[in-house]
Amino acid sequence: MKMLIKKTFSGKRFRAMLMTASISVCAEIANVFVDKIVAAQFLGEKALASISFFSPLFSFIFFLNALVAVGSLACYSIELGRMNRDRANRFFGQSILLSFLVGTLMVILFAFGKGVMFRFMNVDPELLQYVDEFYGWFLGIAFFMPFCNVLQEMIFADGDTRICNASYAVLLGGNIVLSCLLCTRMGMSGIALGTLLSVVLSIAVLCMHFFRKNNSLRFVWHFKIADAARTFRFSMAEACEYLYFSLLAALLNFYFVQHFGTDKLTVLSIVYEIVEVSVIFNGIWLAAEPLINIYRGERNGKGILQTMRFVNWSILKEGLLVTAFLLIFAPALTRLFGIHSEPLAGEATFAIRACAVGLFPLAVVKTYACYHVHELPLLSFLFISLVMFVCPFFSVVGLHVLFGDGALWIGFGVAPFAALALSICIHLLIHGREHFPLELKEFSIGNYWHMHDMELTPGNLIAYRNKFSKLLTRRSVSSDVRIKAMLILEELGMVIYERNKGKKIFVEIDVNLKPDNLTVVIKDDGVLMDLTDFEQRVTDLRMYLVNMFMTVQEDKCYLLTSSYNRHVFRFDRN
Repeated sequence: MKMLIKKTFSGKRFRAMLMTASISVCAEIANVFVDKIVAAQFLGEKALASISFFSPLFSFIFFLNALVAVGSLACYSIELGRMNRDRANRFFGQSILLSFLVGTLMVILFAFGKGVMFRFMNVDPELLQYVDEFYGWFLGIAFFMPFCNVLQEMIFADGDTRICNASYAVLLGGNIVLSCLLCTRMGMSGIALGTLLSVVLSIAVLCMHFFRKNNSLRFVWHFKIADAARTFRFSMAEACEYLYFSLLAALLNFYFVQHFGTDKLTVLSIVYEIVEVSVIFNGIWLAAEPLINIYRGERNGKGILQTMRFVNWSILKEGLLVTAFLLIFAPALTRLFGIHSEPLAGEATFAIRACAVGLFPLAVVKTYACYHVHELPLLSFLFISLVMFVCPFFSVVGLHVLFGDGALWIGFGVAPFAALALSICIHLLIHGREHFPLELKEFSIGNYWHMHDMELTPGNLIAYRNKFSKLLTRRSVSSDVRIKAMLILEELGMVIYERNKGKKIFVEIDVNLKPDNLTVVIKDDGVLMDLTDFEQRVTDLRMYLVNMFMTVQEDKCYLLTSSYNRHVFRFDRN
């Protein structure tokens, strides 16, 4: 898979963003993971069990975070695909405003709803002391996390993976150091304060992006109900994942307390973290989503198909790797959570391994739920409902009722397989087999794309220029237009090559042939430069020719997209 992804422009972009994207989606969950480990190591099993009561609340925060950030990223990328920078910036501005609105809403909700929530959960008085200590600074976390998450998503979309990685390092490293230091002095409240300070420091690191030369994010004061609704619609799949998990955690907490008291809450708290480890697969989708949405904006079905091949291979590889890791190192993870009694440690190890078996089908269903949220929102909603709530709840409770305590944890492993099978059946029943599973039919109607990915060398460029000429000839494009398009392609490609000497540059050339015109889109990951700009410094004959072509060519556009160059030229066919 590594070689497959490496040899194309879109594959290289996907691979470059995959690591940052995977870290991104894990950062928030890992923060909660850190809090649980610190609580277990410094304060004991009771403190760890008390944080399980915050799992539904953190999931609700992640739900509202995703509701703003994921949809804003999608809308921003689609508008870039449509070459509409101004409207893209409006979605960025709206995302900032919505993040503060959501943060304020959560502070009010959690402040006034605390008593009702914990009375409903029937929290043991011994655990309630730990819960109260954590809750004070927890409100600050709820306020700042949406803003932090929006900045991470949008700066990632702008292609600045270095700043994103630095912010995640500060978020997680800061939380580990600060929570450990403050916990020794302040107990549970110190853990919460350490988490809050790490979020604030992460925001400070992210703000450094706006002082960089290549920053293309521009805040535009914008709020429109229709645009907010569009943002929320595109967020539905990933946001509902957290909402459903919040509901699932709340109901399972209640069920476990009623049937087992607090005895199994420690193991259940660990299981929540293992289930939430599946967000690492969301990183695969997050890496691909900017590329796919650019292609959506261009109405380029072939680009979507190519990128989804990378996604499928990555899910398979990561799924097998994570499952194997959890199966092998389950006992070590149990010790990491501070569980020392043999019966409880054995049960926790079994629970971790049971969850690990279902991670791959869980990743498949979640990824395709995110994919279909744009064109088939109902299908997306059904997928995420099955995999994050319906199947897990009924599998766990059903197996416990039918087969007793021994089968309880197996439900977490069985549920994803049931969700995958039901999702496939529902998809085929509603939409049939013809365009399964990507449903790209609408992208092919009157809109035929030819794509070519290559390493940019003079030989490769000349070979493609000749193929390009034959394609235009076959499709009856006039000779004048054909020659003009070939010259622009060749000279622009050579300028890109010469400006990047010594570097391996990949280029993607997309040609869209319509009855009355043709569009050529040239993407490259080399030095950032707008070759449509008349003010470009002319240093040689080739640059003079390119400048002359740009003067004559009326329908042209350049847009810096996710930190790569994107030139678009449109020609009449006759």
